[in-house]
Amino acid sequence: MDRLFLSRVLSVAALGLALLGLGVVPSASAQETDIQTADYDVTELTYPDLRDFEVPEPERIELDNGMTVFLLEDPELPQVNASAQIGVGSVYEPAEKRGLASITGTVMRTGGTESMAPDSLNTVLENIAATVETSIGETSGSAYMSTLADHVDTVLPVFAEVLRRPAFAEDRVQQAKSQVQSGITRRNDNASSIVGREFDKVLYGEDSPYARTPELYTVDRIERQDLVDFHDQYVHPNNVILSVWGDFDADQMEQTIRAQFGDWDAPSDFEPPTPPTPEAERAHSVNFVQKSDVNQSNIRMGHPGELTRQSDDYASVQMMNEVLSGGFSGRLFQQVRREKGLAYSVGGVYTAGYNRPGRFYASVASQSASTVEATNAVMTEVKRMRDEPPTQEELGLAKDSYLNSFVFNFDSEREILGRRATYEYYDYPADFLQRTRAAIEEVTPDDVLSAAQTYLHPDESHILIVGNGDQFSKDLSTLSQDGTVDTLDISIPREAPGEDPADMTAAEEEAAMAGQQLMANAKEALGGSAFDQIQNMRVLTEQQGTESTLVVRLPNQLRTEVSTAMGNITVVNDGETMKMKTPQGTRTAPPSARGQIMGQLWRSLPYLMASLDHEGLTVAAEGETTVDGTRYRVADVQPPAGSEYTLYLHAETMRPERLTLEQTNPQTGQQVSVTQRFTDFREVSGVRLPFTTETVRSTGDGENTVTANIQSLDINADLKEGLFTLDSSASGGASQ
Repeated sequence: MDRLFLSRVLSVAALGLALLGLGVVPSASAQETDIQTADYDVTELTYPDLRDFEVPEPERIELDNGMTVFLLEDPELPQVNASAQIGVGSVYEPAEKRGLASITGTVMRTGGTESMAPDSLNTVLENIAATVETSIGETSGSAYMSTLADHVDTVLPVFAEVLRRPAFAEDRVQQAKSQVQSGITRRNDNASSIVGREFDKVLYGEDSPYARTPELYTVDRIERQDLVDFHDQYVHPNNVILSVWGDFDADQMEQTIRAQFGDWDAPSDFEPPTPPTPEAERAHSVNFVQKSDVNQSNIRMGHPGELTRQSDDYASVQMMNEVLSGGFSGRLFQQVRREKGLAYSVGGVYTAGYNRPGRFYASVASQSASTVEATNAVMTEVKRMRDEPPTQEELGLAKDSYLNSFVFNFDSEREILGRRATYEYYDYPADFLQRTRAAIEEVTPDDVLSAAQTYLHPDESHILIVGNGDQFSKDLSTLSQDGTVDTLDISIPREAPGEDPADMTAAEEEAAMAGQQLMANAKEALGGSAFDQIQNMRVLTEQQGTESTLVVRLPNQLRTEVSTAMGNITVVNDGETMKMKTPQGTRTAPPSARGQIMGQLWRSLPYLMASLDHEGLTVAAEGETTVDGTRYRVADVQPPAGSEYTLYLHAETMRPERLTLEQTNPQTGQQVSVTQRFTDFREVSGVRLPFTTETVRSTGDGENTVTANIQSLDINADLKEGLFTLDSSASGGASQ
């Protein structure tokens, strides 16, 4: 209900002019059916031994420029797919420009190529239902293509040019930066995301390339030339392993690959990079992040690892993982969840990298009141791994789980070739997985006990809890060896530590001054000083047959009301606290909801124009652009709350007519590109405002368009007393 409620709230806030249009899909009615039971004893079923199977062996080719290519024919479907593994990652980006690798990986594809503008590239691929994607992660990058075999001669050259000669169009760079920054502003919404991010910082240190995270100010520093330089530094043929599979003739495909990539020169002095070794030592600590809007705790505990996959103990550690946390049969599930009932979810794993140590961690989600008890229960099972070898039954289940699922490592050509490329990159034998399988068959209970005693260190583990400390039944200090609990600050800074926000470069100062002038011109075009007289606004909006009312009293009080199929929903902000009233009751809005709603308010034109001198609002001019044949002056707007967005002012009239931003759908987690068009400008109390807003939301699944129309707009209405509290019976926003 809460997620659906937030979706409805976000669709009526901000004067009805910044609508997201999130829909609610009704669930199907349940059908009662008779339960059929088996007339035999399932425990007596027998199964044949697993059959051996032959792993397809791709053809390996090496071009003169050092590029390695794997080809695997598969005529079953008329498709051709390709995947390039690139030796690049965020661990190599400058610390002061964190986010550069991810943005480069995005704009390699979205920013077009030297011969194809972004929209032209999209059109070519969409017309033939083909796909080209790129991304850069922590220690590797990738490029992927998929097409019908009949179109491979069209798509493969596009794929090659995206990889070799991306154009990094300036507007797509800015769009990608906005998308990353939007994600940063919402990164504390989800407790599990917080625990994963902050645990890495506790384990490795916040300055480690394996723990540092992009910040608003590091993304601000990234320029288009940084993307060009980062690409040119790492994307070379002798740092790329290309895998191609599908319906083709291998000899012919080899010639095609040589034609597209054979003339790609590799710098004579280039050596593929090696990811840095994590610098971390085992130690004990208890760390806490207060999150008041949750009623359960997300807990993680663990320490740095010590082995790679080449270790002789790798197979024994894999079985240790299975015994400890192998699904329903693992000790953690059986003891912490099944026997003690302390966990919504629980698990753990000891990881091992190909060329660097991994880490051990165990995680549990538990009710707030049982936070300490659940943490101790998990640690008890970790310690028991060091004291009690697995029984033959436990080890048998662990081996069966691994060996019976072994075949699924080869259930697609993409997996087969992806693994083969990884082994090639790290200089592992091509049959490494088969060797691991053979080693696991030989593991004994004593081997598992020895591995646990060697590699598990529960007394030198860091513990991190993200939850609502007001609801804990026991103090977290009982988990600490010396009673110390470190409270972590996860607030999102807008400026670098120790940096005066007033200290801008000359270019930044110029852009800020030009941005202020743009906003002054826009304000003048819409009514000028009339905005200075606004004290409150009341708007009635219609969207897809639903009417909503929003009342705003400057600077930051608001009340929204909407009737839905779920009942009446009211949101009130008195300037300090935001509360929500739904058919389920009244509660304080969580920080994430408050931020989203106030962010929408900052995207409404009348509120923005009436609040240009508000502390925390920054605007930077971004030059000019042409969209759909119309020339616009562009401004980057960073409001005090909510996501950064781009405002487009008509170059002649200076009237704001478009707005774009990147968001995440709170129901699905999917990235959404939002474009709003403002039309039907009318004058009310001396100010001209758009009475129609068309909102287009674009995702990978297509587009959704919603139109909202203002039915009535009152400025400086007589407001009832108590309107901005939920204790009042006031409704509708103005006295009659």
